[in-house]
Amino acid sequence: MNGPGWESDEALLRELAEALAEERDVPPGFAEAARAAFAWRAVDAELVRLTTSYDSVLDAGLAGRARAAATARQLVFDAEGISVQVEVTEAGVAGQVLPARPGRVALVTASGPVEDAALDELGCFLLGPPPPGPVRFRVESGGTAVVTDWVCV
Repeated sequence: MNGPGWESDEALLRELAEALAEERDVPPGFAEAARAAFAWRAVDAELVRLTTSYDSVLDAGLAGRARAAATARQLVFDAEGISVQVEVTEAGVAGQVLPARPGRVALVTASGPVEDAALDELGCFLLGPPPPGPVRFRVESGGTAVVTDWVCV
């Protein structure tokens, strides 16, 4: 099935190259829609969510003992054999991914990643203080990614 002037693959490729070389004005809405569609390319990774299985703020016994003194907040997220344990203080976030694996962890806000760090051989990581508002952690390892629930720390 040949179009007008496409007697061979070479003719088609030449015409495609010319079309791609032309400068075109792309409406802003089209470019924005294309970026949004591209963001969905890894939607499967976003579907694996690490849910909060422990939050020290909700631990009545610990909260009762610590009311007078500022303490670190501890969070544990679990899903599909992966656990992300974090401790949030004024100095920053210390955490560990179990089982230990090579990879990276990122602190993410609604506007995107704020900071990331490599996981060491024990799965540990250190990040700076989180910004105010909701945050989550994204763990990337072995070509897969998982994200935690959103939390306000």
